Amino acid sequence: MVSSSSPKVSRDVLMQGIAEGITKFENEFPLEDFSKGDYKQYPVITLLTCSDSRMPVNVFGSIFNRIFSVENIGNQFRSSEGSVLYGLLHLRTPLMIVAGHTDCGAINAAESNFVSEPLGIRNELSIVKDSLDGARRLYSVSNDDSDLKYTLLSEVNVDMQINYLLANPEVSELVKNDELLLLGVMVDLHNHYDEGYGRTYTINVNGERDIGKLKERKVLGLMAERAKRLTR
Repeated sequence: MVSSSSPKVSRDVLMQGIAEGITKFENEFPLEDFSKGDYKQYPVITLLTCSDSRMPVNVFGSIFNRIFSVENIGNQFRSSEGSVLYGLLHLRTPLMIVAGHTDCGAINAAESNFVSEPLGIRNELSIVKDSLDGARRLYSVSNDDSDLKYTLLSEVNVDMQINYLLANPEVSELVKNDELLLLGVMVDLHNHYDEGYGRTYTINVNGERDIGKLKERKVLGLMAERAKRLTR
């Protein structure tokens, strides 16, 4: 599996950062708003995103009692199906975001020979690989070996997760009744879309992949303006 070396961080520095984070959370705890909801959770977004540390949940705004976050390698619905369905069918969030990102390490690893990995990693990468194989059957995916290869695959991987969601009858009914919006996005960490680092683009809404049609959905606001993809 693809790995990378990282700068060494002393344990003292690491634990100091943890302490600062805990203190900040305690000091900024939104008690008034939380108490108004009887201390229960009322998220408005179910988010399925890659567990990659470069993909923080707060890309999509404030987190506390707003985002029901599900993270795994390669943002796979089938790796965390129960968690995703809990957000949609029990918590009834009106928005489901499937978020991929450029140069996804899980996509890269799933395209390689990962037989030497521990069983748990192999199991999850097999699900990613199956999604990519399905995407190749459904879509015209370029065999591009350029720097864009894994971003192209990441896009159609997001498409496949929305397909899996729509294959669930209860989820599909919510979408049909306009009680749920499925939003597929890509976060550009590497400026592969040539508009700057860190920008987010809409690539799929409720299974629709046509960028022209997505741009016409003015109800999406900025996300309609940001409709863009590399694959066709």
